[in-house]
Amino acid sequence: MLVLALDTATSYLVLGLPHAERAVRLERRHAEVLWSELEAFLQQAGVELRALEGIAVGRGPGSYTGLRVGIAAGLGLARGLGVPITGIDTLEAVALRYQGLVTVVHRTRNELCYTACYAVEGVQAQIVHPPQRARLAEVQPKGLVTIDEPPSGRALAALGWAALKARRAEVEPLYL
Repeated sequence: MLVLALDTATSYLVLGLPHAERAVRLERRHAEVLWSELEAFLQQAGVELRALEGIAVGRGPGSYTGLRVGIAAGLGLARGLGVPITGIDTLEAVALRYQGLVTVVHRTRNELCYTACYAVEGVQAQIVHPPQRARLAEVQPKGLVTIDEPPSGRALAALGWAALKARRAEVEPLYL
């Protein structure tokens, strides 16, 4: 199953396929460039829209507006193409860049952050501490710590494939 992943929960626009990924730091300009970046990404990866068999969207946690942009784009694509869609934990896709115990931190405003901890082995991540909103100074990291790193586009696509295979179609944003 060829799954396209897109995530706009962080300051990055992340696009992913099983064989390609792109992360572009946009801060709050996701809506302005998402479609042109998506078109260029698919062309560079040699994939036509009609070849897509599923869509995976990052469901956060993250920026309210950023989440809405990505989820709306994913829902529109899925409906237009007649393919299934699923939501993926953005922080888990960051953790999957590493192995072992990984604490993921994404800073927000007012000294706050979104954080979670995962035990990563191979291409599987087990939740040690689920995503939560916390004061940055109060985070008690375990293992490797990653701060403000974009999710892996390939990991998003792989997680999306697994979720769609299991017929999980939850796209609800994760607001904390």
